[in-house]
Amino acid sequence: MKPLKSTARRLTRQHFALYRGYLEGASIDGLHGAYGEPGTDVRVTRRLVVTLRDALAVAARRERDTEAAHLLRLKPGSIPLAELHGRDDPPSLEDYRAQVDPDGVYGEAELLDLYRADFPPEKSPRVDRKIARNARLRARQAAALARMEKALAEAPAPDHPLDGWFEPALAARLRAAGLSTLADLLTLIRRRRHRWYATVPRLGPKGAQRVIAWLSLHAASLGEELSVLAITPRRQLAAGHPALARPPQRGTFVDVVPLESLRVPNELDGSRGLNRAPLPAHQASLNTDLDAINAWIFICGSRSEHTARAYRREAERLLLWAMIVKRKPLSSLNTPDCGEYINQFLADPQPADRWIGKGKAERFDPAWRPFAKPLPEWSRETARKLLSAMCGWLVRQQYLQVNPFHGLPKVGTRKADLDATGRALTHAQWRFVLQTVSRLRPTPAELRDQFALLFAYATGLRRAELVAATTGALSRKALDGALEDAWTLKVKGKGKRERVVPMPARLIDTLVGLLRSRPAPCTLETAPKDTPLIGHLTTGRPLTPDALARLYKRIFERAAQQLERAYPGAAADLRQANTHWLRHTHANHSLDAGSDLRDVQAGLGHASLATTTIYTKGDAARQYRAVEKFYEAGLELHLAASQPQGGRVLE
Repeated sequence: MKPLKSTARRLTRQHFALYRGYLEGASIDGLHGAYGEPGTDVRVTRRLVVTLRDALAVAARRERDTEAAHLLRLKPGSIPLAELHGRDDPPSLEDYRAQVDPDGVYGEAELLDLYRADFPPEKSPRVDRKIARNARLRARQAAALARMEKALAEAPAPDHPLDGWFEPALAARLRAAGLSTLADLLTLIRRRRHRWYATVPRLGPKGAQRVIAWLSLHAASLGEELSVLAITPRRQLAAGHPALARPPQRGTFVDVVPLESLRVPNELDGSRGLNRAPLPAHQASLNTDLDAINAWIFICGSRSEHTARAYRREAERLLLWAMIVKRKPLSSLNTPDCGEYINQFLADPQPADRWIGKGKAERFDPAWRPFAKPLPEWSRETARKLLSAMCGWLVRQQYLQVNPFHGLPKVGTRKADLDATGRALTHAQWRFVLQTVSRLRPTPAELRDQFALLFAYATGLRRAELVAATTGALSRKALDGALEDAWTLKVKGKGKRERVVPMPARLIDTLVGLLRSRPAPCTLETAPKDTPLIGHLTTGRPLTPDALARLYKRIFERAAQQLERAYPGAAADLRQANTHWLRHTHANHSLDAGSDLRDVQAGLGHASLATTTIYTKGDAARQYRAVEKFYEAGLELHLAASQPQGGRVLE
């Protein structure tokens, strides 16, 4: 038999089971419950039965199987029950099913046997002939369907095109997302997990559930069981769930994996490293490089989760590079090795497909890589400082003899010397961006965008501090010379240092309106203390720092689109803007308004005034105005001094 074209509906054994039930007289409702696609209406199964009938008849005619083409188009061949029993009052088979088998336990043949036992047919040659004829017809239909199933039924394979396996409309949407085969679809689901359908136009959660159910049904032939993460939202999985753990490495081959999944062979574990110091008895637990690194992260990174992640990231990269590239333990690295790592490898990690990831991937994901891109000079200098601090700590713990990073020169320009010019919005740019989010009657989404923009501008908080802000951290207190109380927000910043930042009254008014528009409306007085100031529109939960960053990027992109035609240069600047630009903007505009530099330092949460100077320097317009004012004042003094007074020149 010739194979069906790729654009025709592909037939599986499930389709033939559905049509077999139809020929045996099962109800469409029952067939929909047993074989229908989850989340669809019974009408979908009814249309599918018609499609199968036509497809089977066409295939049979193409194979010159006239009998099958005729038999498979016949409606279920059961003889009317009233005619069989010679009476008008026997219940229909469906009514009988509802009485004795509401849960659908019995099969069609079993139900018929029960029915005939309770309502035996009338004994007559005419009825016997009809029963025999109906039995022969069923047998011939079953044989014809079996011939078609043997010839046409196929199992889906990863390299099959999407056409034919899904309804045409659904297949078109998947193709519009750049998917061609079932393997492409599985790859997308593996990479994007539960929210994979967000990349497919006009495909929502219900449609995605139908696709997931179909893939799960054919997991054996596709050779892939869908991950729990493809079915369940990430936030619903508790910490420690097996789906969130990456299997440890097997064998002695060291691959690029996170520290927690790393299995180090004995010859690379550092227990006999060339730079090892004699280990004191009380430090016996620090016998390998991995043990020593974990101890450093645990002890020195305990100030905050952010610090621990930064320490782990740099130590992880160095350990993997030492074992995979240099084929030596970390405790055998010398200063030239460390110089090669900082100045060459970090600047261009190669091979890229092994070290650099494509998009964001969590640590348990096989797509995880240690790098997102090659590191610029200031990032390499940060890495040098952190790794030098780590090795210095290991020397003090008598794990290493010397610090191999100690003699390395600094990398390029120090971050403290970087110019902040162009990393803040001018007053005109700020007013334009604010105008794009201001509405007389804003929707909840527009109101959230407006508050998020004003909140970051008014406070200069970091993005992690913005998403961590809750109503419980707000407080009111009286200020000297003011009748109304002033609102403040308590913030825990870097190094667990707490500070208090002012919250302007008009910003609080915007927040009050935002809380009223939440899915569960509330006020500042009734809101639970853990209510986030910037929350998810649907769930009300706090956003992640990355989600907040994307929100600001969308705001800046919309503003750039409106500027594109008239001011392409300004539009290009806005497209470069991000969350940290609002922090710079807060500092620059505060100084322009006459704020004291030390007040700005306290608001930004900087431990050093020099750091605040980095954030705020480089405003060319402000510098120009200051120099111009100084020059004009000096010029006026010069002109006054050059005028003769009483015949003498002022000295």
